[in-house]
Amino acid sequence: WKWPLCQDVGPQWWRRWLCACQAQCCPLVMLDELSRELEGLGRDANAAQIGTILDRHLGGSVPDSRAACSLLSKLGRSTRASPLVNLLGCLQQRNLELDSYHAGAAISACRSSCEWGTALDILQRMGAQHVELGTIQYNAAISACEKGGQWAKALGL
Repeated sequence: WKWPLCQDVGPQWWRRWLCACQAQCCPLVMLDELSRELEGLGRDANAAQIGTILDRHLGGSVPDSRAACSLLSKLGRSTRASPLVNLLGCLQQRNLELDSYHAGAAISACRSSCEWGTALDILQRMGAQHVELGTIQYNAAISACEKGGQWAKALGL
């Protein structure tokens, strides 16, 4: 016996209930699908494109903090930092309370793609929103500045 797929179930209410149950039981599968679709947008994805994909996968719901951080990390390994900034904005518009983990994931992605300016921008924005930033976030920003050859900026942190 196996769980029926959403499209195999007859009545509409049952289909929605089953999909909701599968989403709660298998968030990592949904996260993989969501991150693959976001990665497919390419390196210059804008906020409207990202918002459309989030709406399609999440409806109006807010992802939990851990899933959002994981999504930022996965996307950061495969793209430039600008889609991550747009994703942070979209998550914040959905009333996800951003924290130091989200900042760290986004800044680390900036480090990987040598986008020191974006890393410093995220650091500044999160500080302005009273997100408690720690050693991990500052080290990631310093590393991004180092990779970009911006030693003066790194020493200023």
